[in-house]
Amino acid sequence: MEFFLQPGILKQADEVASILGEAGISREDSVVIYGECLPCGGGPSVATYVYWMMKSLGHEKAKVLDGTAEDWATAGGATSGSAEVLPRKEYIPLVNSNYTATFDLVKSGQVQIIDARTPPEFAMGTIPGSISMPYESVLADKKITGEDRLDMVFMVLNKNQPVVVFTNTGMKGSVVWFALEMMGYDARLYSYQDWMANQQPDLREVDGSGGLNETAI
Repeated sequence: MEFFLQPGILKQADEVASILGEAGISREDSVVIYGECLPCGGGPSVATYVYWMMKSLGHEKAKVLDGTAEDWATAGGATSGSAEVLPRKEYIPLVNSNYTATFDLVKSGQVQIIDARTPPEFAMGTIPGSISMPYESVLADKKITGEDRLDMVFMVLNKNQPVVVFTNTGMKGSVVWFALEMMGYDARLYSYQDWMANQQPDLREVDGSGGLNETAI
């Protein structure tokens, strides 16, 4: 959460780079990312979102662990009760905008749009033309499911056309984005917050509480 200015809105690239540098990471380092989103009921959305963020900064040698810390321990991997402290490095970002969708791109009609929120959220209002594909559809036991299953989930998509994935803030959406990326799709991440922020006030769709749900992950 250190990377967020507020839920769903990342800090500027130089600020994120400073946080990574203070942690002893440079853009040239090999990085493996893992972690679960406990408020989401588990699953790798924290890791896939940080992966998306680092790829957006131009970090080439980043990967996501296939599983949880518990899976690592069960497989015999070493564990520790303390965090490693590395010497500070300089992280020089090379921002790549090809991982993020803009409002103009989403409304252009040139992309396939996936709403990765839950079916009830989809039913309460979505971006016109969206395909409902809940993020849990690409998970099995809190991990990205196998390629055969992903082929079935993504069979409604045209692999030759770009895909935009969104959830309220983009964090859960990053799981579907990661799966698409893994399967060779040209995919970008987006947030419903941005879509709503660009609507005319009288056209905004609202959640059941009467306002935009800005804190949902």
